[in-house]
Amino acid sequence: MIRLRGWDAVLGMNRRNARIARENPAEAIRLVNNKYATKQALTAAGAPTSPTLRLLRSRREIAALDWDALPDCWALKPNQGLGGSGIMLSFGRGRGGWRSSSGRPVTRDMVVEQLRRILDGEYSPRPSDWALFEPLIRAHPDLARLSHQGLPDIRVICAGDEPRLAMLRLPTRFSGGRANLHQRAIGAAVDLDTGRITHALVGKEATETHPDTGERLIGAAVPYWPYVLDAARRCGAATGLRYLGADIVVDADRGPLILEVNARPGLQIQNVTGHGLMSQGRP
Repeated sequence: MIRLRGWDAVLGMNRRNARIARENPAEAIRLVNNKYATKQALTAAGAPTSPTLRLLRSRREIAALDWDALPDCWALKPNQGLGGSGIMLSFGRGRGGWRSSSGRPVTRDMVVEQLRRILDGEYSPRPSDWALFEPLIRAHPDLARLSHQGLPDIRVICAGDEPRLAMLRLPTRFSGGRANLHQRAIGAAVDLDTGRITHALVGKEATETHPDTGERLIGAAVPYWPYVLDAARRCGAATGLRYLGADIVVDADRGPLILEVNARPGLQIQNVTGHGLMSQGRP
């Protein structure tokens, strides 16, 4: 396990919550809890994010959806979903509709049923929700080779417009292809100056290679790193948050895209990077 440097002070949950209450306005928190509104704010601020192909707010709009206008590859998401739940992906046209990453059929009936569940608020803290279709994001090859399936992402903690800590989250077989540290995805510390991985953890265990792919992690570089940091810097002004976690992906064709902005970023990044957030700017 990577240990924090002896002179780094760890930011605990209570101090983090106090900072959020002090620095993140309620209206900014409400904004980033709404994916569609957040994307509009990011776009207006010139920050890179994935466009919305279709926004559906009612069952009537499902019935009126022009299915032929959808691209072959897409991502269907709840507007206010939590933890990546409720997402459906198409990796191309297939028999009876589309196909999943494993090649299994994704029929129109399956998509309609998922849309209804999303609108009924099954994946949202609210009693109802909206559904978004977005272009499917494909990881940049330099990051795809470091992952076991799934989509790797970069978490950057920012105070105002200044990045403080960064880590790369890499899916594993154990995490089911999700970039979720609680499900034993890899957390890899990224040096802010160079964009290179300095060390990595699977759970509490240090690793130098990916346990599934065998690819060496230490020293690997995140592509477009200056642009990743620039995207993270734009999130505060775009959303009104003064303390945030920016989740960024690097698309194979479009480069860095802001996937989500978090008003209450978790604290695991301190263990992953070996740096305490109390030493990264005013607590």
